[in-house]
Amino acid sequence: MRRLHALLAALTAVFVVVVGLGLGSSGASPARAAAAASSAPDDAVTLSLAPAESGVLVPDRDLVLDVVVTNATEDDLAASVARLYLDRQAFVTRAKLAGWLSPASTSGSDYLGTSLTRVDVPAVPSGQSRTVGSVTVPAATVALGGYGWGARALGARLVDDDGAQLAQARSSVAWFPAESFQATKVAVAVPITTPETENGVLDASALSAYTSIDGTLTRQLRAVQGTQAAVAVDPMIIASVRLLGTSAPPSALDWLDQLQRSGLEMFPLAYADADVAGLSQGGATPIPTPVSFDALIDPTLFAEPTPSGTPEPSSSGTSDPSAVEPPADGGADGTDGTGGTGTGTGGSGTGQADDPSAAPPLPTTESLLSWPWSTTGVAWPEADTVVAADLDVLAASGYTSTILSSSNVEVSTGATENAATQLGATAGLVSDDTLSTLLSDAAGASDDAAWATAMAELSASVATVARERPSDARTLLATLVRGWSPDSAYLTRTLAALRDLPWSAPSTLQEAVASAPTAATVVDEPEDDARAALMRTLATADRRVSDFSTALAQPQTVTGPARLRTLALASHAWRDNPDGLAAEVEAADAESAATSGLVSIVQGSDLSILGDRTSLPLYVQNSTSSAATVYLMVQPSNSLLSVEQNRIEVTVASDSQARVRVPVQSVANGTVDVSLSLVSATGVAISTPSTVSISVQAGWETAITWVFAVGFLVLFGGGIYRTFRKRRLAREEAAAGTSAGGAGAAGSDTTETGVRPDTTETGVSS
Repeated sequence: MRRLHALLAALTAVFVVVVGLGLGSSGASPARAAAAASSAPDDAVTLSLAPAESGVLVPDRDLVLDVVVTNATEDDLAASVARLYLDRQAFVTRAKLAGWLSPASTSGSDYLGTSLTRVDVPAVPSGQSRTVGSVTVPAATVALGGYGWGARALGARLVDDDGAQLAQARSSVAWFPAESFQATKVAVAVPITTPETENGVLDASALSAYTSIDGTLTRQLRAVQGTQAAVAVDPMIIASVRLLGTSAPPSALDWLDQLQRSGLEMFPLAYADADVAGLSQGGATPIPTPVSFDALIDPTLFAEPTPSGTPEPSSSGTSDPSAVEPPADGGADGTDGTGGTGTGTGGSGTGQADDPSAAPPLPTTESLLSWPWSTTGVAWPEADTVVAADLDVLAASGYTSTILSSSNVEVSTGATENAATQLGATAGLVSDDTLSTLLSDAAGASDDAAWATAMAELSASVATVARERPSDARTLLATLVRGWSPDSAYLTRTLAALRDLPWSAPSTLQEAVASAPTAATVVDEPEDDARAALMRTLATADRRVSDFSTALAQPQTVTGPARLRTLALASHAWRDNPDGLAAEVEAADAESAATSGLVSIVQGSDLSILGDRTSLPLYVQNSTSSAATVYLMVQPSNSLLSVEQNRIEVTVASDSQARVRVPVQSVANGTVDVSLSLVSATGVAISTPSTVSISVQAGWETAITWVFAVGFLVLFGGGIYRTFRKRRLAREEAAAGTSAGGAGAAGSDTTETGVRPDTTETGVSS
């Protein structure tokens, strides 16, 4: 008999295994369903619950919810049944709530609570969803009377005709029998930013698009207006609008006006929403800030408009020159009569009080960035990108507090504490990861059901925080991620629902900063290697230009545009475009190298020195728009040449060259390589050092001098000799001529005496 029983048991086991395999092959086994539920692949059947009223239950209120089934498989899903469950025991810690909502795995045997009801779900075609709306569970069935307040587990299991689990859903409700407790204060920070830029400013076309009726900035501002949120605004937006002066799009001006009149709590992000943690890890100390916008200011865009009451000049003119009044001061020098040239480029406003027609002052960096911020000095890095060393850099850069995600810090108590933390010598604000994720999920919901699901979990999470320490009100911070979508109205709806929760109270960022801090330590979460390398290249390029600028009388002519580009490329907006960022960083690095060579030594040909003492003729080129003062450093490679002054100050006007003579003394014959370099007054190397080869012939000068001296003496002596010789010859010729003349004279006298004319005449007449 025992053998028969054993045989029957074995056959039964085999049958069960076979049937199980058959069920498994059809995709309806509990194990397979559990695996599908735990991993939630894109091609699975999923189930979700969307409680009404943010999941808040009060006495005598029925539980109303929607049941949503989505079939992402390739096969149609037959009609099924959703069974609803409720655990009437409240969650006492956030860890237990989190474990319930996000289990490591699920199965058909999971305890989901006490059965409440079942819901018939119609067939769901492949790739579609079905919603069973307004499922009502009577308050008597919920039966929470007599239980303490707090969040409860709400679960559902989707099963087929055979009772096998197809999908599982986990949500929550919060019971509120009007008990007394301290509500949890929740501050919410929302970033207002724009897509990436390359040069750190937004042009008119971009601003016009972003601030149009459906533009991203318009939708962001619309979503937070009238809420308790603190908005973190990119100052680049404000400066870009103001830089356009009279050419600014009207929609952009209206947007700025609406922002200022919104009554929202506001604090500034880093300019261009730059990645302050990434720049810190890239070696930027301190964190860069805008230097100057002068290169981007067009003076013609800041001329005061002509008053409407001022008559326009006649287009017909006048034919009578005497009818034209001269300027008050004569104006004969070609000026405009205001004491200046009327160009309007100075921007100082000098004389404007005396002459209303003078050009108005141009905007300054301070005026472009000025804004009535509610709070300043708050750094907001991306979540989980900060290391402990960054906090010192941020503090040295003027930040008084840093927003860190809760997974980036470890609180000493291990419990949920105030957002304010003390991180060694610096202060921090902890953004609660759970609240932030649920807030983002609700704000970015695709439909009402998704919003209700996220909102119920957000409500339960805040309620559990309050229940952990009912008499200790804490101030928490939740943040929206950058790039949040303002395409729907769910953010406004979420913030309103959060404000109305019985266990939640709105708070400001200032209150969160001022709350009692808790000691904490940073859990290092550095930037990924690829981004860190790009930030390092950016920081190096920025430092290269800054070092070079120390030689200029107006350093902002080069540092202004370069700094704006550094901040623009460090923006978080580039995170979704790493390839484009890599190309832009490479270009910025090459441009900074070119900028650092704008003041340089003009490379000439090799030189020869034939004397003991001489000077080397060198030229320094300045291709910037500012005067430059550098020091020429001269260093010979050996002792054949002695440089009498190896550090020579050189001032070069903008866009010009300056000639420099370097006194040297030759010591011996040979070839010397002379290293030439430029440094600024602070000792920073300017441009790339160059080398010139010099051939030194130390004794040739004396020999050549003697040759010239001897030649001179020969020529001079020869000239004297020729002069004396000519004079001697002249005297000899003169003497010879005199002698010959004397002899001839004697003969003539005798003849004349012997034959006197008168005597002859006399003899003839007789």
